[in-house]
Amino acid sequence: MKRRSFLALASIAPIGLAHSAEEEKLSTRQQKIETARDMWYEKTVRVKSGVFTSMDGSLRLEVALIDEEKDPVEEKTVQTEDGEMTIYSFKGEELPRWVRPEQGVIKSFRFFWNDKEIPIQKRFWNDFGGCSIDKFPDELKHVDDDLQFEFDDFFENLNGPKVILSADGGTALIQWNIQDTKGCCGSYSDVRWMISKKGYIMRHRHDLPSMC
Repeated sequence: MKRRSFLALASIAPIGLAHSAEEEKLSTRQQKIETARDMWYEKTVRVKSGVFTSMDGSLRLEVALIDEEKDPVEEKTVQTEDGEMTIYSFKGEELPRWVRPEQGVIKSFRFFWNDKEIPIQKRFWNDFGGCSIDKFPDELKHVDDDLQFEFDDFFENLNGPKVILSADGGTALIQWNIQDTKGCCGSYSDVRWMISKKGYIMRHRHDLPSMC
């Protein structure tokens, strides 16, 4: 082999080896991430209540869903122009006819700003279902430094309301991605509450595009 050709091959080989090592490193890391995510999802449990706070700790939402196994839900069958229909009542109040008690209906919704409760009238939260709350064990929240970004992303996207304080500190935002019980399977909606320190409340619901 000519000396020039030999030198050319010699200079190329380490680059190829370097690429293989880098690809193997990336593959190993991706496998570590996927294994960790599988474990996180496996350890996550669906619960009926939770306490949610803003990052600075000044806002707190205490929320609970109807537990059809424990709460006093009444049901009765009524005759309508479309035929028989089962309607449900909780503590004497009829639930929306398009939801069932097990479909994530809010029964308690208490909001606090610097430990002072701002009353939220029932009409702002008791007329829909599709809510869910996921909980991840506190003792497993400490992860390796190289998985912190992935864990933060996973934790941020758990089912449940998000509580956010505006940049100027004058408005609170509660956001909850819920299943649309009136839409087709797989339909979701964003429900948002904007709350001022004086207690003014505005609720907005945005139905997200369905894959159906």
